[in-house]
Amino acid sequence: MPKVRHPLLALCLASALVSSGLTSVTPAPVVEAAPAAPWTTPTVPPRCTDAQKNLGDVAGCIIHNGPGLPETRGWPMPPFPEATPGAVIPWVDLAKGASGPIVEKVQLALNEHGATLVADGQFGTLTENAVKAFQTANALPSTGIVNQATADLLGVENRAAGAFPGPGWNWLGWGYNGSTALYQWEQLFVRNTQPVGAVRVGGVAAFADALPLFEGFMREVQANGYVITGGSGGYVFRCTASTRKDCAGLTRSSLSNHAYGLAIDFNTTANPMRTYYGINGATACQTPMQTDMPQWVIQTAEKWGLYWGGYGWSSGCSSPSQVKSSASRDPMHFEFNGTVDQARAILAFNTLGGIGACFDVADANGTITERCYRRNELPGANTRVVVDTDAPTGATAALVNITTTAANSGAFITAEGCGVVPNARGWSNGNTRTGRAVASTAVVALDAQGRFCLYQSSSMHTIVDVQGYFAPSSVSSGNLYTPVTPQRATDTRTRPFCTPAGACLPTGPVVAETEIVIQSSAPVDAVATVANLTVNAPADRGYLTADTCSSLVPGPQSRSNLNFAFGDTVANLGVVPSTSTDQGVQFCTFASTRTQQIVDVQGYFAPAVQGGLGYTALTPDRVVDTRQCWTDPITSEERCQQINQGGSIVRAPAPAGASAVVVNLTAISASAGGYVTAASCDTLVPGPQSQSNLNAVVGASVANLAIVPVAADGTYCVFVSATMHIAIDIVGTFSSAGTQRYLPITPVRVHDSRPPPLT
Repeated sequence: MPKVRHPLLALCLASALVSSGLTSVTPAPVVEAAPAAPWTTPTVPPRCTDAQKNLGDVAGCIIHNGPGLPETRGWPMPPFPEATPGAVIPWVDLAKGASGPIVEKVQLALNEHGATLVADGQFGTLTENAVKAFQTANALPSTGIVNQATADLLGVENRAAGAFPGPGWNWLGWGYNGSTALYQWEQLFVRNTQPVGAVRVGGVAAFADALPLFEGFMREVQANGYVITGGSGGYVFRCTASTRKDCAGLTRSSLSNHAYGLAIDFNTTANPMRTYYGINGATACQTPMQTDMPQWVIQTAEKWGLYWGGYGWSSGCSSPSQVKSSASRDPMHFEFNGTVDQARAILAFNTLGGIGACFDVADANGTITERCYRRNELPGANTRVVVDTDAPTGATAALVNITTTAANSGAFITAEGCGVVPNARGWSNGNTRTGRAVASTAVVALDAQGRFCLYQSSSMHTIVDVQGYFAPSSVSSGNLYTPVTPQRATDTRTRPFCTPAGACLPTGPVVAETEIVIQSSAPVDAVATVANLTVNAPADRGYLTADTCSSLVPGPQSRSNLNFAFGDTVANLGVVPSTSTDQGVQFCTFASTRTQQIVDVQGYFAPAVQGGLGYTALTPDRVVDTRQCWTDPITSEERCQQINQGGSIVRAPAPAGASAVVVNLTAISASAGGYVTAASCDTLVPGPQSQSNLNAVVGASVANLAIVPVAADGTYCVFVSATMHIAIDIVGTFSSAGTQRYLPITPVRVHDSRPPPLT
């Protein structure tokens, strides 16, 4: 069974204050703070103790964790723009006191040989000691000086500067944002999914553990009367403003915290970054800075763990009495200098009591951590939920129903592995509709722990119900698939239907919360029926669940197969547990709202001894997208960016030996409501079809899984009843050579990102 967590109870434990990992926040309790005069000559509060930082109670102190880049505090390490390699030039010995990119290369090379240096390009005592240790280990004189022999063993060359920046880096004049070299890095960030006062949705990008600190701070100061104008500046991939922002000739030690999404700026005109000098012989720390921020705003920032740039850089001014000839102050700037665990502890301390759901997520590097969300917050764009399917030993894939809800834009989901994200996703498993719940069936590959990851391209909630598994024949005899000529088993708009108790009506709609019986038409004792389930003209929003008649107990169901809104026509593929009766193989459906129901049976799974086809998983691949170029596999005719007219047929090739393909079909840019039918090209003829796989919607992308028989010439066909584009993603095949067997289960919900009901 899936793991069940009680986040509120867990967070009451001291250890959980460090591991709660919320991702965004609602307004903190408003503490009255009357506007005050700008704090132009501030005094820095004391540093937070380890106990304060670990507890998260950091009001009235500042977080300082010593030197080192954010990656030394548990945050990911970014790429860094470098020049293309130039010509090799004579080596120049490096000793203590040297600095620059070549020193950074030496430090990185020493780390590969067991050192633990911060690669900051500064040759200090720690680097010197690491050099000596390396020299001793390699029978070189232990001088601490990197000479030619030492450099050769480290694999470090001295090269002249090449072209800057290197390939994949695009300098925009203010940052490298959007460069191809930053694709994986920028996948690690999330953005605010709700306005933060004057800050628009998506206006702040940061790591998921840091974003709520900035959100909480900005929301609280605005609630207390401070006005933020013109939004805010957050993630910008650049070096610090006091160096060359494009990082030319610098090392990663010069990267700004903005490049990590660990800093924000706002109200820049009223709070410029400037260097101040002493007046009439007084210390520069007594020179008032230009700022509109009162002391209570800064104290609020410190409550959220943020350091204020108004205190100054290069050690800053601890108080107006400190003697300095100049002081660089940056009052527009707030940054987080703590660890990942400290960020989580601060958030838990400031927001305890508002937590919704907790579950594991994976970042773009494949690192898995538990994260908790507040009750009114959505998991954001680029979230990769780790879904534990509780699979039996040996299972390699799962049949799941994925539901998306609360999406505020058109987006997609992709079921994938949980490892490193190599590049942009080239296929999808479903599409969202604004303001609606949308269900999509998928066959997903599992790792050795029975898990997969669910990626979402925008903010939304996700729900996953497991319907069954696939495992090799060496693990289980299991069940094989047999396709049938698609046939309409039920259409309550025109045909009679009956309940399990035997009460029958000539036509629908079916009354809310009423079970009706569906005949599978399987000629053998099938354990599951493959059927396309469609609802039409429902009286209200709701859901439909399909299962064995004995499992559909009266009342609300704990899982579902599809979701709908008032007046919808919507379909989803179901692999429905079925039972054999005197009337043949049957299953039942249950709808929460009065609606018409249409069921098209496409095949069935039965024990292997009764024959059938085995499953073979493929790496998901988009084989046709008529928005791009595609080639008819029979005529070899290429078409590019041409929309498919209503009544047309798109033909696609199947892998060699396949008797049926498992494909995700997506209808895009439909000019009118219509339907899509997929079938063997041998049986699909032009003109209106007697069954369908999905229903197109104007202004939305609609997807559905289909198991499509393959014609003798190795093709399958897709018919569109209205003008639209079609995308076809293949995920697997059924054939006589397939080794995977299907293992049905009573459907069970294993993931739900929505907060549990309040009790």
